[in-house]
Amino acid sequence: MLAAGAKRGVWSAWLLFVLLFWSAAAGAALRDEPGVALVIGNSAYKSAPLRNPINDARAMSERLRGLGFEVIERTNLKTREIAPTLREFRGRLKPGSVALFFYAGHGLQIKGVNYLPTVDADIESEDDVTLQSIDLNRMLDGLAESKTRLNLVFLDACRNNPFTRSFRSSAAGLAKVDAPSGTLISFATRPGSTAYDGDGTHGLYTEHLLRHMNVPDVPVELMLKRVVSGVKK
Repeated sequence: MLAAGAKRGVWSAWLLFVLLFWSAAAGAALRDEPGVALVIGNSAYKSAPLRNPINDARAMSERLRGLGFEVIERTNLKTREIAPTLREFRGRLKPGSVALFFYAGHGLQIKGVNYLPTVDADIESEDDVTLQSIDLNRMLDGLAESKTRLNLVFLDACRNNPFTRSFRSSAAGLAKVDAPSGTLISFATRPGSTAYDGDGTHGLYTEHLLRHMNVPDVPVELMLKRVVSGVKK
């Protein structure tokens, strides 16, 4: 659950930054060449199911297709599907193209590395995580090797870590990431904090992202004011 006050202020700043970047960079990139997006929504976890990630993924896929993206959509990703899914994503990327990765679901960090666990993950200790999760660092390395010119990563994760009781460390949320050149990474909340799954059909972060990322004929300044207002409410 997201704490009020200071954390919401930081959260608003993250949203402002990503939407400003989206309006300027991603919009221009799409005019030049459609991008490729991998969209994942994980809800059906065995130990701690979530309500909204599948809704988030489906809505985001529809919005991205409307923006001209070629979308690879996965819901309730299983461990055996990680390798073929990432292989398909990288296989569709071309040098100089635009890549986008959107993930909604549980997320966790171990020793400063972020992992996005599959819904069938059977994690009893930290040692199990690397084999049953998407390693965000490896994802970023793959994008770098593909020589894409713009990478956009949106993580509506870190709602909580249902596996912490069996971990040696207990850092909350996701760790800060030093994005490589040409890559923007946006978290649902600040590093080290947990995000809110939302009271409606979408996570709170995704709800506002969907609402404002594709509003036509609205000045950036006005769009950002609307985002801030929505988050505060």
